[in-house]
Amino acid sequence: MDVGNGVGLPTAGRDPGSRAPAPGSLRLVQALVNTLNVEAGRDLLGTPPEAGQWLATAALLPGRAAVTGAERHAVVELREAIRGVLRTHTGGHRDLEAASRLTVALAPGRMALAIDPAGGARLVSADHEPISRVIGRVAIAIAEAADAGTWARLKSCPGAACGWAFYDRSPSSKSQWCSMQVCGARAKMRAYRGRLA
Repeated sequence: MDVGNGVGLPTAGRDPGSRAPAPGSLRLVQALVNTLNVEAGRDLLGTPPEAGQWLATAALLPGRAAVTGAERHAVVELREAIRGVLRTHTGGHRDLEAASRLTVALAPGRMALAIDPAGGARLVSADHEPISRVIGRVAIAIAEAADAGTWARLKSCPGAACGWAFYDRSPSSKSQWCSMQVCGARAKMRAYRGRLA
């Protein structure tokens, strides 16, 4: 388990591009997506005990709460649904299927509006089921990022066998690769070989 993202959230490897992590609560979403490192064959949510350990380490579940196979499946589905939407952020296109899949994956995270006596309001998870609360926390992070204008800058690398989530801090928000030296270079080499063939 790697905590090389600078925020103590465990990921399945180090960011190939050595990018700074996403801002605010969007870091949680980024770390969740990066629990899978396809190239290294590491999945921090691979089994129910591993999923429970990651969720506890990320302070999403208390202590060493046991996670069932169905709960693990719900968290993995959430991760992959998020990755699908992040691919659309990278490609700059809309995908109704990816958006619908994420909407369905977030549905168990029931939300409520908490009103502050001083006049403020905030979204809170309104469920007592542990995994529903986890999903609710992720939903809140996505909603906060969308409101702050940072959600669309969280992207998924299109590199073969990659999918690493990275935060695009470029002024034009046009970054495509987790790392130009790794996935970007591989893509250029494949394109070059394709032109020679």
